[in-house]
Amino acid sequence: MGQKDLAAKRFERSPEVFADIINALVFEGEKVVLPQDLQPAPTESLYPAVSGKLHGQYNDVSKYEMQNGRIAIQYTLENQSRPDYRILLRKAGYEGAIYRQQYDGKDTYPAITLVLYWGEPAWNSSPDLYKFFRRKKIHRLARKYIDNVCLHMYSMRRLPQEVRRRFRSDMRVVADYLAEGKGYEPADQEIVDIDGTLRMLYALTGDADFINNIGMMLERQRRGGRVTMCEVVDKFVQRGREQGIKEGIKEGWEKGTQEEKLRGATAFVKESVLQRQSREYIKGMLQTCFQLKEEEADNLYREGYEREYGTEIPVFT
Repeated sequence: MGQKDLAAKRFERSPEVFADIINALVFEGEKVVLPQDLQPAPTESLYPAVSGKLHGQYNDVSKYEMQNGRIAIQYTLENQSRPDYRILLRKAGYEGAIYRQQYDGKDTYPAITLVLYWGEPAWNSSPDLYKFFRRKKIHRLARKYIDNVCLHMYSMRRLPQEVRRRFRSDMRVVADYLAEGKGYEPADQEIVDIDGTLRMLYALTGDADFINNIGMMLERQRRGGRVTMCEVVDKFVQRGREQGIKEGIKEGWEKGTQEEKLRGATAFVKESVLQRQSREYIKGMLQTCFQLKEEEADNLYREGYEREYGTEIPVFT
């Protein structure tokens, strides 16, 4: 998965996010696993390849749930950006290594593996080993001796709303944004891990606006302010409007008559005043993009301000 994989691992390593994922998907929203009860588990195991050499196999994120100082369950998250019909074999290998290690140890505990699929194409792979081997000619009496392995896969871009509502951490922000697409309406949920959440969204969408605003959002949080997706989306809208204004100015200036250019400049002033842009910004744009003289730009700004607010412009505005 490259950068997506790195971003997902960093995001999911947070005990709060990891516990939230397990509670939402395994325990259907019930708060069973607590962040303070989680400890990092090994993510590497070995297996012999066809050549006879040992090779390493790696999980993405794995944690122990501790109870009274002993391991109760080991949870593992695997991230996928594209369908992999052989992932069942990988899962069998991962969990087999976990159980084999327990054979020589003192504690025994179950292993649960979830696959989080972040890709866009539909995943149509087999949900268990029985269906994985359905094309093999296996004798009916032999089939009952085959231990089944089930794939617990969640398509994160297609989670229904009733499942997304179970999330309480920053994962709710990510899941909602991916699922709702253009119809996304930001909630008032505070983002806790700003850097991790926005980098995760950037990795999954490729929208650079997420990482361009990280510094500003972190500074807001440092000063005690709340940061929600409302603030993040507002920055997108503002940047898009500014870009649209600039592109409209360029096209209108190149193709329009003098009268049309003046109407365009007037419309620009009105829009900029509504956005509460500074006097220096508006006059600078009028001089640069509309090629107005300083006095002309100043007069047009004053007319726009007075038209919008119904009062003369303050002396020091």
